[in-house]
Amino acid sequence: MTQNLPLAIALVVVGSFCFAMSAHLQHRAVDSHLEGNLHKTRMRWQDLLSTIRSPRWMLGLTFMGVSFALQTVALTMAPVSLVQPVGLLAFPWSIILAARATHHRLPKRVITAVVGTVGVTLAFTVVTALHAVDHSDLVVSRVAMGAGVVYAVAVTFALLGSGGPYRWRCMFWGSGGALFYGLEAALMKALIEFARANDWVRSPEFWGIVAALVAGAVAAGWFIQQGYATGPAEVVVGSMTVTSPIVAVVFGIAVLGEGANITPSAAVWMVLLGLLAVTGVGVLARYHPDGGRGARGDAVDARGSGSGAGATGRLS
Repeated sequence: MTQNLPLAIALVVVGSFCFAMSAHLQHRAVDSHLEGNLHKTRMRWQDLLSTIRSPRWMLGLTFMGVSFALQTVALTMAPVSLVQPVGLLAFPWSIILAARATHHRLPKRVITAVVGTVGVTLAFTVVTALHAVDHSDLVVSRVAMGAGVVYAVAVTFALLGSGGPYRWRCMFWGSGGALFYGLEAALMKALIEFARANDWVRSPEFWGIVAALVAGAVAAGWFIQQGYATGPAEVVVGSMTVTSPIVAVVFGIAVLGEGANITPSAAVWMVLLGLLAVTGVGVLARYHPDGGRGARGDAVDARGSGSGAGATGRLS
């Protein structure tokens, strides 16, 4: 397919809603299975295997598949540095879905964080679109190096998600999963560009990228389920939909050569807007009404509650 930026953006908008629906359904399945997970401890493999048999979780997986398919088609028509940021719209979708499901009005701080984060990320998308390239360069050694850096940072986030402050655990897990998702989008774009220019069927480089993509997808799925287990889906989605575009944009610019048309002033705007978007998600994680579960978990641990110890033993 040739470049078609408007159609690519439209596909990702629809995909962002599917992604938010997936997160909403899977979070409810996980939260129901773990009975709220007061202590915000990570899931065991047994818990995950039991949860994924839920019809609600499987429906969420279907929505995830549709979102991935739409994103893949969009990547054949536009640079990854343009496609991935549009996925941030999953963030307000998830907030709306949660509010409707719980019949709660959103606090003003949360609404401000949502509006501000969406606004600056859409501005980021506009800046990127105005400087988009018509093709990506592919150097396999650079792809391998970039993927290695992302894997290392994602592992660090996983460690923070396992043992960091209660309030921030779901954000760490979501951000770790987002690192992989951002990498997945970049690797998919790399595969598309490689297949266009090479005999990919007999190429070890092509299948090496496929292997890295599959491994990242599995790790991302595990991280995101941990995020659903340790906090509200909206915070997890917010972490993912901000971190993932940043990873994809940086990878596209630094590894795939998509920054050829970016001017110094545009680069400054992209950095500033990216930082503002991350700040918005931080505000959401801090003031989201469900964040109080972490504080209650701290209080239970401080009292040395016997029932709390039992719950921790079951989930750790």
